[in-house]
Amino acid sequence: MEPPELKTRIIGATLDLLQKSGLSGVGIDQIAAASASSKSSVSQLFPGGKLELATVALEEAERSIGQWFRQVFHQRKPIAEKVALLFSDAAGNMEASGFTKGCPPVSVTLDMDRDSESLRAVCHTVFTTWQDAIATGLDEVPKAERSEAAELILATLEGAMALSRAAATKEPLLRAGRTLGALLSQKFRAAAPRRRAKHRRR
Repeated sequence: MEPPELKTRIIGATLDLLQKSGLSGVGIDQIAAASASSKSSVSQLFPGGKLELATVALEEAERSIGQWFRQVFHQRKPIAEKVALLFSDAAGNMEASGFTKGCPPVSVTLDMDRDSESLRAVCHTVFTTWQDAIATGLDEVPKAERSEAAELILATLEGAMALSRAAATKEPLLRAGRTLGALLSQKFRAAAPRRRAKHRRR
């Protein structure tokens, strides 16, 4: 029986490769080399091969990155500060990777073909989980609008990450965070008096 830490190491290596190279850059040979394990060990632990490994790695990203979203958005801070913090953190992570790593489900989604169609639902679930994690922390936003606001934050973050990676600079992420935070703050601050007026009329 293979030691449990080996399985963890293989999943981590798969996730790292997905961030760097997308689905096309993830094969059993590459995963074995990156995890300092044998191909037979990888195949024994993950008999479903590349697609099973990608699925498990994406589920790990769903948990770990989802926790980051919850930590940021469940703080008692104005929405502009939460958004700026999220994008600043992402910029720091991007810079630390040497601008070589992207978002795992984005990389996989862009690489999908007919042979990897099963991963579409996995990626969709990851994005939905992250969107929900953001939405639950948008206290200043009316409940009916939180899901759409969270979707906008997530979509802007992913686009800014691509721009930062392409330009090898944090600036697109930092600018996007400041601008989006200010826009959301202005929108929902302006809406607050109208909501209070409706409550008074009732």
